[in-house]
Amino acid sequence: MKEQYLKNAEKFVEQVTAQQQLFGLYEDSQGWANCHAHDNKDATAVYLFWSEAASAEKLRNEEWANYQVQAISLSLFLESWLDGMQKQQVFAGLNWDENLYGLEIEAMVLKNSLFEKSQELTD
Repeated sequence: MKEQYLKNAEKFVEQVTAQQQLFGLYEDSQGWANCHAHDNKDATAVYLFWSEAASAEKLRNEEWANYQVQAISLSLFLESWLDGMQKQQVFAGLNWDENLYGLEIEAMVLKNSLFEKSQELTD
């Protein structure tokens, strides 16, 4: 299973850098969809992000039924989100499946991966 989570995370980085946006689930009074970390005791929470709107849509059930899929520009994510997440020890869950499983990654590790992939695309 872990191998599939890694593949999902790699797909996330490739797609997000190519399309310059990512997706999350948002609800006005609750904020962005997040959950407890499975693998990282240091994480205060895991915020969930997807590279495809349809994948985020699949999680709009039960506790997130009232949430809406929201696009986030990659530039805003890199400039505003990830540093704050790192300071608060919030990890990113990338392309998690309908069972809420996937790779939990530190914000700075994700930021570096997105920067590196962006550089590859511009070289």
